[in-house]
Amino acid sequence: MDCHHCRIGKFQPTKIAYYSPINEHLMVIPNVPAYQCDVCGITDYDEIFMLRLHYLIDKLTGKEPDLSMDEWQPRTEPTHQWPSERSR
Repeated sequence: MDCHHCRIGKFQPTKIAYYSPINEHLMVIPNVPAYQCDVCGITDYDEIFMLRLHYLIDKLTGKEPDLSMDEWQPRTEPTHQWPSERSR
């Protein structure tokens, strides 16, 4: 998939840490599926992961989970590019 930022590079699957403040705490999740441009380095987290994460955060904080996807659009290419734990 082409990079939407630099318009030159291609997004490559990777795993990075996700950081987010929740109330007075900092949530850190290691090994989050993401896509990173091989030219400019901009990173996009995997959409499905983010949708599931926000659902869980809403449930844990007592909010009614919001299942709408706003501007979310499915990827045109399959996202089954992540190596399984067995293949490492």
